[in-house]
Amino acid sequence: MAATETSPEADAASPLMDRIVLAVVVVLARITWLIPWRFWSAVATIGGVVTMFTKRRREVLNNVRHARVGRQPNPVRAWWIGSQQIASHLRTVIGTLRGAHRLPDESSLIIEGLDEVRPHLGNRGLIIISGHAGPYTMLGLMAQRWLAASGFQGELAIVVRMFRPFRSGALMDWFLRYFTEVGVTVISVHEQPQVMAKKLRSVLENNGIVVLLVDEPTPTPSLNVPFFESTIKMPLGPVRLARASNALIVPTIASWTRDRRMKITLAPPQEPTGSVAEAMTRMAGTLQDLIDRNLGQWAMLTDLWIDAPPEIPEGHSLADLHLHTSGSDGLLEPHEWLPAAQEQRVAVLGIMDHDHLETVRRWKAADPEGTRHVIPGVEISARGRIVHLGVLFPEELPDEIPPRDTPLLEIMQWARRVPGSIVILVHPLPGLWRQQLRKMARAGLLPDAIESRFPFGGNGRRTAGIERAAREYKLAVLGNSDSHLLPGQIGAQATLFPGSAPEDLVAAIRERRTVAVARPRPVPVPGSVPLLQSAYSWLLPFRALPGVGDIRASLLQRARRGAGLPADAPSCRNNAPVVPVSEDRAKLS
Repeated sequence: MAATETSPEADAASPLMDRIVLAVVVVLARITWLIPWRFWSAVATIGGVVTMFTKRRREVLNNVRHARVGRQPNPVRAWWIGSQQIASHLRTVIGTLRGAHRLPDESSLIIEGLDEVRPHLGNRGLIIISGHAGPYTMLGLMAQRWLAASGFQGELAIVVRMFRPFRSGALMDWFLRYFTEVGVTVISVHEQPQVMAKKLRSVLENNGIVVLLVDEPTPTPSLNVPFFESTIKMPLGPVRLARASNALIVPTIASWTRDRRMKITLAPPQEPTGSVAEAMTRMAGTLQDLIDRNLGQWAMLTDLWIDAPPEIPEGHSLADLHLHTSGSDGLLEPHEWLPAAQEQRVAVLGIMDHDHLETVRRWKAADPEGTRHVIPGVEISARGRIVHLGVLFPEELPDEIPPRDTPLLEIMQWARRVPGSIVILVHPLPGLWRQQLRKMARAGLLPDAIESRFPFGGNGRRTAGIERAAREYKLAVLGNSDSHLLPGQIGAQATLFPGSAPEDLVAAIRERRTVAVARPRPVPVPGSVPLLQSAYSWLLPFRALPGVGDIRASLLQRARRGAGLPADAPSCRNNAPVVPVSEDRAKLS
C-alpha cells in the first residue's frame, strides 16, 4: 500500500480524528496569539539546539557540509548553523498556526526585489519558486498581502503537498476555506498531472501568479540539476509551465529577520530560454545563491543530495558494468556504447542484456580487438522483474544460461560452475535486498558484488545502508548506470578501480577494492521514448512468437527516432575502441 493511501477502516476513522485534530489546531492557533512572538521564537531556538542532540542532526549537518563545500565551517559552527535551520522550521510551524487564525499586518512583512517584479504584475504570468526556507508555508498568504498593496487583482495559486488522513478531511477543509477567504487558490500536488497542469496553466495564461516549492522531488517528473557543487532532483514543472504559458520564473526565498519579522527576497524574473536542462540549471543556480545567503534559514531537514562529483584519482579508472543493448530492451547496438564511453571517460564496459547472451557473444567474436575493454555478461530474472542477478564472464562464456524465473540459489549455483564468473546483486530493491543477502549467506552462495549506486537507488541513506551490508558480507560495491536509452547515460553511476584494464577491474572486485561513485548530469529524454521502450521491453519474453520480432523492430526504430538516434544503427566498422583513461586528475562533469 502506498504511503499516501489508507485502508477502508482508516478512511472510516479519519473524520473523527480530523475533528479532534482540528479542535486542537484551532485552540493552538488562538494560544499562539495570546503569547508574544519573542517567546515562541526563543522556544524555537531551544528546540533547534535540543534537536541537534538527536539522530536528525546527521541529515542537517550533511546539508550544511554540501552547501559549504570548499569552505567547510568548523564543527561548532556547522552544529550552530544546523540548529538555526531546525529553529527556522519550528518558527515556520508556529507562524503558520498564527497565520491560520489571523494574518499578521504589513508591519510584520518586508519585501526585497519588488521593483523588478512590479512591471510584470498583471501583464504576464509569474511563477514564484522557493526552497524550504524561513516561513515558506506562509508564502502564499504573505504574497497576497504585498500583491494587493501593489494593485494586483489577479489570481494567486499555491501548490501544496497534502497527506492522509487529512487530505480531504475537516482539518484540510478548514485550511482550504481560510486560504480561499484571503484570495489564495490551493492546488494539490497529488492531483492527476494533466489536471494540475491545466489549472496552473489557466492561472498563468490569465496573468496570475503560481507559488511552487522546488528544492526536493515531487510525484511529478523531475530532473537532476547542479546544486551547491553537488546534485539534487528538481521538478520540471516550473520550466514546462513557463514555456507553455509564456510566464516568467521568479526565484524567491522567505526568511525571518533578526527582529523576527517575515521577509521575502525576490530575484530578478527569468525567461525560460534555452533547453529545459539549461533553464532549470539557471533557476537552480539563482535559488542556490538565495539559500547560500540565508543558510541558517534553510529548513531542509532531509537528505536530498544525489552526490558530489568526484575526481578520478591518479592511477585509477572508471567502469560501467551494467549496459543494455537492442539484444534485450536497450535502444543501442553494442558498438554504439564505445564512443559514448570514450566521451564520458569510462575505461571498462559490461554488457548485461536481460536473459540474453547472444548479442554480446556475436559482437565479441566478430571484433575481439575492438571489444578488448568490454566484459560480456547477462542480467538474469530470478523472480520475474523483481529480483535480478547480473553475471559477468571475464574468462569464458557459458554455452547456455538459466531460463527466466529460475530460483535465486539455483542461479548462484550455475554461476559458480562457470570459470571466472562474477555475480552481482543488481539494483537491490527496498524491502528485498537484505532478505536476499541473508538467504544467500545461509546457503553459502553470496554474490561477489552489490550495486550501491544506480539510477533509482534512492537517497544517501539507502546507499549507506547497502554499503554497510557490503562490508558485513564482504562484498565489493559497484556503481552502474543500467543504461538503456541514450549514449549520454553511460557512467552517470560508475565503479572506480585501480588500473585501467578489465583484468585490473576483475582483480579489484575480487579484492574488494572498488568504489561506487555517482556523476549525475541532466540527460533529457523525450517523453515518448520511455513509453516505446517499455512496450519494446515487455514484449521481450515473447520475441520467439511469430510476428513479435517485427513489432519489436518497429518499436525500436520509433524509439530511436524519438531519442534523436538514427532509426537503424550505424555499422560497427570504424568505431574506435574504448581507450584507458589517462592518469591525470580529470574532474568528472
